[in-house]
Amino acid sequence: MTETRDDLTTQQIISLLTEELHDLDPVERKAKTVELLAVFGRAKAASLAPEERPESPETPPGPLLICDWAEDLGLDGSTQQLGIDVAPGPTKVSKTAAATGHSLVSSGHVGADILHVPAGSGFAPHTHPGDHLLFVLAGSGTISVAGEIVPTRPGQVYMVEGAVTHAVGAVTDHMILAVGAPHRRLDSPDRQELTAYAALLGDLGEITCRICDIRGSSGEELAAKGCTHSPHRFGG
Repeated sequence: MTETRDDLTTQQIISLLTEELHDLDPVERKAKTVELLAVFGRAKAASLAPEERPESPETPPGPLLICDWAEDLGLDGSTQQLGIDVAPGPTKVSKTAAATGHSLVSSGHVGADILHVPAGSGFAPHTHPGDHLLFVLAGSGTISVAGEIVPTRPGQVYMVEGAVTHAVGAVTDHMILAVGAPHRRLDSPDRQELTAYAALLGDLGEITCRICDIRGSSGEELAAKGCTHSPHRFGG
């Protein structure tokens, strides 16, 4: 008897999808497989007669989305230890010169990515659809917004409204867990929209680096005064 799609088990579907996506990075392949399974599950549910469809909210709309993003190094006393691999990802982030990363999970609306930003580079001034929660995993960096360049460090989480121009920099090699809604792929051209540097300036038309304690009316002025943290040099 010929096996149909409806006869396939979930594990068989996973195997078929994994074969189709074998050229992707293993983490991205796993995430994409789960994402496609979710689509398959929704399509199958939609094809059922109304009386056969699962009721909501007792039945979830799709399978659980889960992905490993750090190594469990166990407890040190009462402190949980996580191992974070500080290394470039397989996918270049759109409209950046050097940032890379890999996707973890995405429902199509909300999703999470791991970002790697090499020392001295970053995300030029930009806006983006929706808001991002940025969890600093490793390395020191900066967030520039509303006339200030502020230092960031591991253990912090920060958020800037997506419609407000901001820039993210790396002082040392920098790892960030980014959670966004609506979620956009790392290489999607509409993940971010680059803006003019002037949109970072404060009400008095200046920007202050809180690391160097230097103020200027442009990135070039900051650099001329000895500041190395202005995002004007990041490019896109």
